[in-house]
Amino acid sequence: MSKRVLIIEDSKSVSSTLEAMIKDELGFKTVIGSSVKQCAKLLLEYKGKFDIALLDLGLPDSYNGEIVDFVTKFNIPIVILTATSLVENEIKYRNKNIVDYVIKDGLYSFKYAISVIRRIVNNDGIKLLIVDDSKSFLDNTKDLIERYKIEVFTATNGLEALEILEKNKDIKIILTDYYMPFMNGLELVRTVRKKYAKDELSIIVTSVTKERQTASKFLKYGANDFLYKGFTQEELFVRINANIELLELFEELKNRANKDFLTKLYNRRYLFEEGNKILKEANEKKNRLFAALIDIDKFKNINDTYGHDIGDLTLKEVSKILRKYFKKDELIARLGGEEFCILFKNKDEDLVKQRLELLRKEFAENVIELGDLKLKFTISIGCSFKKADALDIMLQEADKGLYEAKETGRNRIRYR
Repeated sequence: MSKRVLIIEDSKSVSSTLEAMIKDELGFKTVIGSSVKQCAKLLLEYKGKFDIALLDLGLPDSYNGEIVDFVTKFNIPIVILTATSLVENEIKYRNKNIVDYVIKDGLYSFKYAISVIRRIVNNDGIKLLIVDDSKSFLDNTKDLIERYKIEVFTATNGLEALEILEKNKDIKIILTDYYMPFMNGLELVRTVRKKYAKDELSIIVTSVTKERQTASKFLKYGANDFLYKGFTQEELFVRINANIELLELFEELKNRANKDFLTKLYNRRYLFEEGNKILKEANEKKNRLFAALIDIDKFKNINDTYGHDIGDLTLKEVSKILRKYFKKDELIARLGGEEFCILFKNKDEDLVKQRLELLRKEFAENVIELGDLKLKFTISIGCSFKKADALDIMLQEADKGLYEAKETGRNRIRYR
């Protein structure tokens, strides 16, 4: 579902500029009004379903920021559009849904508004853990951070934080105090860094201490950032935003190295690097590991008949269907050309057979509609249930099964 942005602004030039930039840079839908009355009508029409709202304070029927109070009732993140920071100072702390403000003074301010919208929308699914022995600090900071659509967990000491982290391994940021009972912030940082690298999880330390060596000590032991308590909402947002964007940059670099550009599946290099680790662990723990090879039947004919652009769309369709059937507990990769691989970790043999048969049928019945063209294709699958000391040996067995599937008529599965 496309994201939707509400813009309430009485200047047509401002609203049209924002609308064009949001469409071009983000691809989001925009809904525009120019008064509190129109805003009320739009909110009712769309049942309050907006991902973020940009609100002008200088509306003809809203002299004192009434528009903000009205939109707040719908629990929508709000970005204030204002001509002066003086007005913003009067309202920024009175409303829990205000996430930022933009002073309308040129193209740069609009670009900043776009960056805020992108960040709020992208925060969906991001998890953050606050660790502090002060309940008031936990509650107040949790309230601030949740405005940015981040899921927040809280802990009162380092040991409790480690328990939460163990249950929520996808937490991306820890915001931790220094002085706490049972395990202080420095011990927590050192413990977390034994398991999580700085490009996987970011740690921001908060403290009231004025000792100049404290910040450098934490940074030396693995913290990413240091924030003195008494920070403003804007400062907190900027620091969290910077750390999330850095983690996303690291993730993008990893994806470029580990994923196939066309299908966005893991590439051959990653398959063998990670796959051999998975195989080693399976052998040590005496767990099952199965390998399946999938090949598009008569893929050369598709390229020769319709061209490589249609061939690329075919490969993307395979990726989409594989993602539909297999989730994070399986490793899916594109080996190269029209060949794909799935590693099944510690799965029941009969269940794997059932799922592969459902996959084969899905491709046999699937149709790609491209204008007047209706493209159908099938796949052949070879699967090895034999563990070995190296992944390439397992794949060789699966490849023998794939060869049999091709030789006996295609659109079928053979097991080894």
